[in-house]
Amino acid sequence: MSISILLALGAMVAGALADLIYKWVQNHGINSATFVFYQAATFTVVIWIIAVVFDQLSGIITATWVYGLPLGLIGYTGIVLFVMSLKQGSASVYAPVFRLSFIITAVAAFVLLDEPVTLAKAIGILLAVAAVLSLADFSGFTTGRSHLRSMLYLLAATLAFGIAGVLNKEAINQGSDTIPLVIVQTITFTSASFLHMLATRRIRPNGITIRFAPLMGILQLAWATLLYQSLQTGEASISFPIVQLSFVLTAILAVVFLSEVVSRGLVIGLSAASLAVVAFALA
Repeated sequence: MSISILLALGAMVAGALADLIYKWVQNHGINSATFVFYQAATFTVVIWIIAVVFDQLSGIITATWVYGLPLGLIGYTGIVLFVMSLKQGSASVYAPVFRLSFIITAVAAFVLLDEPVTLAKAIGILLAVAAVLSLADFSGFTTGRSHLRSMLYLLAATLAFGIAGVLNKEAINQGSDTIPLVIVQTITFTSASFLHMLATRRIRPNGITIRFAPLMGILQLAWATLLYQSLQTGEASISFPIVQLSFVLTAILAVVFLSEVVSRGLVIGLSAASLAVVAFALA
């Protein structure tokens, strides 16, 4: 198994832990805009300290600015749209669909970045799709004007994350290193999250935010760093599908730590996800 896949698996674990915590704090009285800002602030402070200590600021090149600034804004926009979609949509349906953004990234990588299409990779992507969809409870899907609007928000969020994936890989192809690319993205991401928090007029964090937002910031930093390092040597059409399988791992952790029920979909999802990783390892 290549180092790129191992790094992607590490990012998957970090993402799963972050999703589990976010799932818990959402049920314990947080304001999403406030929480995300303090999470982003922690992320930003830590990565900038690392950049200064290890002299990474000198690694910022033109391509880092060209791709990094819009990537930060696209990433935050995708998160906001996804949260907005959940106001009318069911999380058991919308969250798995949102994870399917890796399909957009993979297809764009094939078409725009000339990444090779192999049988093992195609099987891996199909298994990853099966793993994600196995956890979607489509019985919770409803229709109506408000739900149509929420579905449009969801599709826009999914598209945003899919585009962000291929832009991240192209930035790396253009010579951007991991830490410089991440720190440039923090400029627009944190600025956007601060403005959104101001708009909600909920600047003061509650106790849950104070306790968990910094931890989420560290986990998101681990996720981003491991993913980008994976992309340094690996292909976007492999790394992103593996990382997005974190949703299946989150479901498993929810059974262990949040006492959620073991479902047939979870068993199928775990099996498909395991086979998908094997297929990508052989790609």
